[in-house]
Amino acid sequence: MGKIFPLSEKPSCFEATVKLIEKSFHYKRPNSFEIDFAPLIDKSNHKNCFIMLDENENVLAHIGAKDQFLTLGNKQFPITMLGGIAVDEARRGEGHFQTLLQDVLAEKRSDTTLFLLWSDLEKLYNKFGFHLCGNQFEYSSERKDTHFIKTKYKHLSELEQKEIQTLYKESFAKTYLTLNRKEEDWKLIEKISSADLFIKKHNGRISHYYFMNKGQDLPEIIYEYGTKEEMSPFLKEIGSYGKVWMGKPLVDTESLQYQFFMTPGDLRLFTEFTLAFTDNKVSIRNINVMKQEVYFDYNEELLGLDLDEFLRGLFGPGTFEEIEMPAIFLSGLDSI
Repeated sequence: MGKIFPLSEKPSCFEATVKLIEKSFHYKRPNSFEIDFAPLIDKSNHKNCFIMLDENENVLAHIGAKDQFLTLGNKQFPITMLGGIAVDEARRGEGHFQTLLQDVLAEKRSDTTLFLLWSDLEKLYNKFGFHLCGNQFEYSSERKDTHFIKTKYKHLSELEQKEIQTLYKESFAKTYLTLNRKEEDWKLIEKISSADLFIKKHNGRISHYYFMNKGQDLPEIIYEYGTKEEMSPFLKEIGSYGKVWMGKPLVDTESLQYQFFMTPGDLRLFTEFTLAFTDNKVSIRNINVMKQEVYFDYNEELLGLDLDEFLRGLFGPGTFEEIEMPAIFLSGLDSI
């Protein structure tokens, strides 16, 4: 069995790690995982990129973690997103993935509220307590003439970048419960040069924006947007350029998808988060990890649900109708 290290301790393995990931995800040039997922694989996050090496220091597997925060009320809740998950094709079936994933979860669990990851391997991740949940709606419309300027975030002036950051905070992040972005997060977004940015100005200042595409990831998908005006008509407008993803049906659509895989982290943190998320209406008593069951208080009753039902009751699809809750939605710039 291989040994596990953070990439920060084995910098000479960086190129081999990226090569392994790109092979696993069938990357085609000129696309680059290093560009598409800069926030995950950037040197600044190598302490959270975990690799398994054999006795000759060949990279057998990789799982990257990105620590971020969601804010509810006055409290910040740490969350951990997992990505870049890859195993050497020639060494699959030897238990490397299970060993590495369990090690990463154990390393992070006591410090995080919940784990998120994106994949189409439902049966695999169900085995490790991850469940599909989260509402994601899709909208598109017929093409019509609008006037947006196509550019890249890194090509904007410092003032224009600040205008995008303000729109994110005052529009996108007010529409959804989404990630807090610090200055260093925006610096990493500069490195995602594969993401196309479209802007519209009013009186010389950016008044609308949206991000679409991200190299090999999210082709023709509009996954982040902001406006100084009403959101719904803006989304109808940009829906003529690509498929708009939403965390709630801001425009009429029947296209509902799952958003991510989720599993709880630290029980205390997840309980505090659930209380805040449900405006103190749902209080978790316990989570039976072996049976994947949740026991919780609601309306002075002790109730029990399978974990997947509970998570979908909170985050969708099929949210608890009696409780008004915010909509979680993560931008494609942040998802890994």
